[in-house]
Amino acid sequence: MSEPIRVLHVLRSMNCGGAEMLIMNIYKNIDREKIQFDFLVNVFDKMFYEDEIAALGGRIFRMPFLTSVTPPLYERKLFKFFMSHREIKIVHSHLETTTGLILKQAKRAGVPIRIAHSHNSRFTRTGAKHALENAYKSYCRKKIVPNATLLLGCSELANDWLYGSDGKRAGIVRNGIETEKYTFSEAVRAEVREELNIKSGTKVIGHVGRFNDQKNHLFLIDIFKSCLDSCGDVILALVGEGDLMEQVREKAERLGVCGSVLFLGLRRDVSRLMQAFDVFVLPSKFEGLPFVIVEAQASGLPCVAADTISRMSDLGGPPVTFLPLGDAQNWAAVIKNSGGRTDGAAEVAAKSGYDIKTTAKMLESLYLKGEDDARMHT
Repeated sequence: MSEPIRVLHVLRSMNCGGAEMLIMNIYKNIDREKIQFDFLVNVFDKMFYEDEIAALGGRIFRMPFLTSVTPPLYERKLFKFFMSHREIKIVHSHLETTTGLILKQAKRAGVPIRIAHSHNSRFTRTGAKHALENAYKSYCRKKIVPNATLLLGCSELANDWLYGSDGKRAGIVRNGIETEKYTFSEAVRAEVREELNIKSGTKVIGHVGRFNDQKNHLFLIDIFKSCLDSCGDVILALVGEGDLMEQVREKAERLGVCGSVLFLGLRRDVSRLMQAFDVFVLPSKFEGLPFVIVEAQASGLPCVAADTISRMSDLGGPPVTFLPLGDAQNWAAVIKNSGGRTDGAAEVAAKSGYDIKTTAKMLESLYLKGEDDARMHT
């Protein structure tokens, strides 16, 4: 049997996040006799998915990120890496604008298949103090299209942002999940709520996401304060970690709601936790197509999301209400009036193309076709 094609995924890290979870789900469902994944990351500490990657047969390579070295040195290191690993035939970069530099050096080193993948819809950091940084990112972004052999993204919104007018020809890779894991179970719901010491009649507002500015937790605390004022018997469950966690906790304490907020940290059982929720709330300042809103809908949860999020995220199962940011009381009113769970929602998500087996099969076909095309031209 021939050796599997080695695909190098390039990310900042393989810690817990939407893109990282998607890649790992694909990795577990792809034919690993034909395709193997390797990872180029910029962190040197042990990562959330490190052991799982090793168990699946993947390799992890580490390199300082652009911000830790000068841009010319970063590009030299990239070129040297690609020249040292001629066995890598496909580079699949998830680093947004920095993808331009990665694919430029991969092309220079002769890597035949170079894939850009957009997961977001705007720069992570904005404002005057980040103007110079974002100007350089814009420069890097212009390098993507000339050096990529394939453009991908999670939504039209994400593609238009990263690729500009070329976004119209970029492919959509749906953020697939293991839909069967999200099928609602009353027994699991009761079990989880008992573990978390939540009474049967208490309404649980759920949120999953890294504690950073993008996810907008501080506004979420304002929303929850309004919910408590109008609903009373309600709890906010926050899954995730991040730099702003303490700031969020301090705001919850300042507003007198901390006793009704559950900080659940990083979890490997999000599908199980969602069984205990009653409504899912996502007030992000920007997103591509968030992985978690697919999970929430597959769980049958009504969702209340910011209108910054792609309408492609509405799978046609449980109701998804899109609201403008700013008016916490308006959000609280919609949450208060959200209905119950939708039956058969996991099946709806699967039929909408959001089952991970469908996503994995699509990418597997793209990788194999790309490899065949590359052979024909050598």
